[in-house]
Amino acid sequence: MNLSATKLATFLMSLVLSACANYEQPNYKVIIDERPLAIRDYPSVMVIETRVLASRADAAGKAFRRLFEYISGENEASLKIPMTAPVAQTLANEEVKTSDYWAIRFFLPNNMLEESIPRPIDNEILVKRLEAQRYATVSFKGSQGDKKIKENMFLLKSFLVSQGYEVSGSPVFAFYDPPFIPWFLRDNEILLPVKKDEE
Repeated sequence: MNLSATKLATFLMSLVLSACANYEQPNYKVIIDERPLAIRDYPSVMVIETRVLASRADAAGKAFRRLFEYISGENEASLKIPMTAPVAQTLANEEVKTSDYWAIRFFLPNNMLEESIPRPIDNEILVKRLEAQRYATVSFKGSQGDKKIKENMFLLKSFLVSQGYEVSGSPVFAFYDPPFIPWFLRDNEILLPVKKDEE
């Protein structure tokens, strides 16, 4: 590797480390760790959510600005709220029977009390509590293209079956890095809500 290539790699890695260090993430307890696969318990958590009609690949990008404006102070209290990670995406088909209706979520900071969360100005944004849930997870780098999703979903489902679990809901696609991080360095996860076979 020549000097300029080394400098570029170092610069890109510093961006990644800086971005990851600055964003708070939801708490969880690891039940099984077989990296890149895991079983985790997540406690109840507060999120802001908006819903969009778009392809899986385009939904998060379409919704991001709406949610970002809320945490940037476009809420009834004009309160700026720290950005967290990941941005989460899951199907939201309760009202619209289509595979292209998505709920996109930002997690609110762990120390933010529910009563202190400001009301949205935009009626397309919801403040809601997610219930505690056990998830099977798989972590991977790069894009979230269809081929990568299919490969990692296969790994994840094989893993959870081997651990005596079954899927209990829709997958959650998690994006951990800001848009300026090169696609090949981005950290992603798929989380599947699970329950024990006998439950």
